[in-house]
This record gives sequence, C-alpha cells and structure tokens, in this order.
Amino acid sequence: MNKGEFVRSFLLEYTKRERDDVSKETEIEIDIHVNLWGVNARKPEIAPIIDFGFMVENIKSVSSIILYCPFHIDRVDDLGGILSQQPDLIEAIFNEDCEVLSKIHPNRTKITKRGDNFKSSSEDRKEFILYKLDASLIEFCDQDEYGRVEVNVKNILSGNEEVLPSLNGTDIYYFRIRIHPKDNDHIYILKRENERINILQDSSLRTTEIIDFRINDFRSITENIKEEVFRLNTFNINSIHYLIMRSSTDEFISGSDKYKSRLLEREVWKDYIELNKNNDVIAYHFKEIAEEKNENNKKYISSFTNLSRFKYPLNVGKRMLCYVLIVILISVISNLFYDFFLRFFH
Repeated sequence: MNKGEFVRSFLLEYTKRERDDVSKETEIEIDIHVNLWGVNARKPEIAPIIDFGFMVENIKSVSSIILYCPFHIDRVDDLGGILSQQPDLIEAIFNEDCEVLSKIHPNRTKITKRGDNFKSSSEDRKEFILYKLDASLIEFCDQDEYGRVEVNVKNILSGNEEVLPSLNGTDIYYFRIRIHPKDNDHIYILKRENERINILQDSSLRTTEIIDFRINDFRSITENIKEEVFRLNTFNINSIHYLIMRSSTDEFISGSDKYKSRLLEREVWKDYIELNKNNDVIAYHFKEIAEEKNENNKKYISSFTNLSRFKYPLNVGKRMLCYVLIVILISVISNLFYDFFLRFFH
C-alpha cells in the first residue's frame, strides 16, 4: 500500500458457485443489515463492534460472501445460533412480526416476516432461512490497512432440501456475524474530537465522535483492493438498514434527517449482547431502499454513506482531576502574588 492510502469503506462481494445449471449472467440480490454498537452502549466499554446481516436470495448460486473492512480484525462470531433460540430477538432485529419455525433441519430456522401487522395477508409475507454458521465456515485475515472476512456457503445445501416441505422452494438465506476490530488498531470510520484533555479547547467534559460509515464506496479503497475485487462479483443491493446503538445520555447532533429511533428492550437483548447497565440504549435507524422504476426494472443501491456525530462524556475523571489541579495552582499563584504585593507596598 502506498503511503497515505487508507481504506475507509466496507466492500461487499461474492464468488459464484461452480455449477452447470448456474448461468454466468445470474445476478444475486441481497439485503444488508448493520448494527454498530458504540463504546458506551454496552459493557465493557472498549472498542466498538459491528454486526452484519446478509439476506441473500438465490443462495444456490453463491459460493462465498466476502467482506472487506476498514480495520484489522480481532475475531468474527456467528450470531445465527443465538437468534435461532430467541424468537423475540428475531422480531426485535427485523422490527416486524415474525413466525419462527425452529428445529426443522440442523443449523436452519425458518422465518416468515409478516410485516408490522400480524393480521396481514399471506401475500405480504416473506419466507427465508436463518442459518447458523459453523466456525469453520468463517475465515478472516488482515492485509495491510484492512481486514477481510470470507463466509463459505458453498456446501451448506445438501441437495435434499426438496424432501422437507419446510425447506422446499426457499432459496433465501440469512446469515449474521459479529466483527470485533482489534482494540489497539486505528479505525478510520471513527474519529474523536477533544479526546485529549485540553481545558482551553473544551471544558464541557464531553467529546465529539464522528462516525463515517460507508459501504461499496470505491473512492475510499486502495488500488490493491480494486484489483482483487475486479475478479469477484458484486451483489445487487435491494436495501441497507444501518443502525447506530448509543447510550441514551449521548447527544445526537448531526446526520441524515431521514432516520427513526427506538429504545432497546433490555430483557430482549440481554442474551445477544451485554448492554450498558447504567443507561438505556437507543437505536438510530437509517435505511436506503432500491428504487422501483417499474415491474421489471429496479435501480439497485450502488453505494451507501452516512456521516453521524455524537457528543458524550469521555475521560471525565481525568478531566475533573485536571481542572481541580488547575484551580489549586491558580489559588497558590494568587496567594503568592498577594503576599508579594503586600510586602512590596509595606
């Protein structure tokens, strides 16, 4: 990598399955779900973590899902197993009423989304398979200034799915993973202002965090990655749901005007992630949907960017100590000047 080159965007690609019945012109659609958990939204308060969910249509044509990350990776966890055991958590993640059919097949849970109204007609329903990924199916590595995650889905289908009525005809699969950046690594999508103690610059005991989140922004990747992904395939993105999880005490001071927010139910999320026990957690939901031009023509999402800013307390103890020491120093200096002038005039 050339000096000064940085990766500032996630990049999502895939490889096709080598099958005689898979056309080279087959285009794969995907819905992307992202949860970015802020440092103070959970315990312990360390580096942020990011959850990615991939709703892949026509899974029979996909061999692997490849995600490039703008940071080095400490570890990657599967979340499908946790979701399969928590129907309430599934509804909370999709924010819809869902019908969950578990234990239909090893590692598979069938989910039917029924929209916001559980009385909705069957025409509004969407069926898909939530798949629990084995650790051997997830590989990751660090290269220069970025990390690379590869989810191998080539062999998850046995070819006998048609035998089970609950699996027959369902070729939409959902995978969900959690990515942990390395704690000591610089994350270019996050920038904190006034993080160092500077009483002349900021005396409010709060810092500003800028989150510059991008997906498939090719201007923000290096030439080396461009050369590599040139040999891969790009998904047709139907929708992107991007959620920033923050403590309720954080102040959201800028970002897109088009967003929704909701308070997380602590009892629902307790097995999914350890939330901050001192404050509630708010989810800020940003979304982008592909434009339907007509019945047979859709303008898919080529890239997604979101810039958000939050203010929150940081290094309060150190800053308070600094201010106390400054007050004491000013008091001592004032007393010295007072004694000096008193003696001088007498």
